[in-house]
Amino acid sequence: MNISIFAAIGSQNLWDELIVKNEIKALREQYGKYTNFTIYSYDVSNPFIIDPYVKYVEYFPIWIKNPKNIFRNLKNFLTFLINTTSADLIVIWWGGIFFDDEGSSVSSPLNQWLFRTQLFKLFQKRVLFYGVWIHVTQEKNIEIIKKIFSYTKAEVTVRDNASHALLSKIGIDSKIILDPVFNDNNSKNSVLDESFLIKQINPQTFKITDLPSYDYSNKTVGIAFRKGYFENDILAISEIIEYLKNLWANIILIPNSVHPLDKESDDLYFLNNFAKQHNIEISENITKSYDIYKKRKIDICFAMRLHGIILAQVYKIPYMAFSYSKKTDEIIKIIKN
Repeated sequence: MNISIFAAIGSQNLWDELIVKNEIKALREQYGKYTNFTIYSYDVSNPFIIDPYVKYVEYFPIWIKNPKNIFRNLKNFLTFLINTTSADLIVIWWGGIFFDDEGSSVSSPLNQWLFRTQLFKLFQKRVLFYGVWIHVTQEKNIEIIKKIFSYTKAEVTVRDNASHALLSKIGIDSKIILDPVFNDNNSKNSVLDESFLIKQINPQTFKITDLPSYDYSNKTVGIAFRKGYFENDILAISEIIEYLKNLWANIILIPNSVHPLDKESDDLYFLNNFAKQHNIEISENITKSYDIYKKRKIDICFAMRLHGIILAQVYKIPYMAFSYSKKTDEIIKIIKN
């Protein structure tokens, strides 16, 4: 069995890598442990998952407007055609890959996905849309979405109600599925049987008095924050760190994304300033960050990143959820229920 997975990995984001890890696990359970995977990545030289049955190939196109990349893109296109013709199943992975903004430098625009899916149809390939997120409002792009998903050999699963509703409106059947990272700990018991959420906090209106009473003395607190969601990042995060230190807590900062190109998405770059200023520990990369959750090296987590929340729940670490968006609110609703 040969499966091609179109993933948004290669930008050192723990969320992206763990979704693919658990997606592979689920597909192996269905198709067998010797299933071969070809995974499309934005960085084939530094894989998070190393496995003899997994190989990585570069996307087509890569920086297509740069004439220096012409031969690189020709090679990638040929690789894409070869892998597509040999694949028994094509998986278009979990996440926000269908959206209105064609100008993004880090995500694939709609027309690229239309081109790819038209080729999948041409070669009569089975396609699984695996927990995708769709956010389009422009009428012309809704028409493109209809063309992408209108395929008799496609199974469509989405990650949220809004995507399900949009597809239903244009006559496409879909099913909502749970984030695969909820299966990361290999437990036979459901990780949702018990909630480890202490409190949900809105970072936009945060005050230090929002933190509930808790015994932090000699406890290790992991802080997994990202840039731009407190009213004033520097004041709020510094206040939280000093508050915890005054209560005799040990603190470790946990970057969940270490983006090589986009500093706005680079938690390590952002949190490192606080590590230096307050003389506290910080995880150096996403592998070490993952280890902190998986080996329960912290007693409590202040989680803002979506998968900081999910990993704290999965590995039974009590946590404060600093929910900054609809996607984190939705996950917290699932956990609470």
